[in-house]
Amino acid sequence: MPLADFARTRPRSSRAPGLHSRPGFSLTELIITCILIGIVTAVSTGRITSMRAQQQVTRSAGGIQVQLEKAFAIAGRNRAPMHIVWNSTTMVMSITSRDEAVTYGYAKLKDDFGLKSGEVTFSATPTEVYPNGFANGSLTITITAVRGGTTYSKIVYMTRSGLVRVT
Repeated sequence: MPLADFARTRPRSSRAPGLHSRPGFSLTELIITCILIGIVTAVSTGRITSMRAQQQVTRSAGGIQVQLEKAFAIAGRNRAPMHIVWNSTTMVMSITSRDEAVTYGYAKLKDDFGLKSGEVTFSATPTEVYPNGFANGSLTITITAVRGGTTYSKIVYMTRSGLVRVT
């Protein structure tokens, strides 16, 4: 065989005749990829739901803590008593003046934090904060949310002297 003829011949392929190599993925590869994505999604969905519920409770407790601390600060600044009022039907805790004509702050636990009725309990309402830095009583707010069989809970304590703590 002359050298020119040898250079023109194509190497033999191990593929069956009539099959051409095309760029892309085979159907088997695509199915396996979809199955793996489905498994990862199913595993992570449970974690995301539980993290979301835990964050709802934590953020709502933090929001309540800020409003309670604000009540003591405003009472001292304005030299006027403040009311801490809890409305269980609308799930709103508000900081108002003694005559409730002016609202200085509020925490909408249903609208802003997604909590349901019955998941928040107050030990006493209304509570009054005096300008000298004392309240007429201590206050305990319990936030408990049950999501997917798991219970998430935070307790906000307010002492008569103005110490607000979340546990």
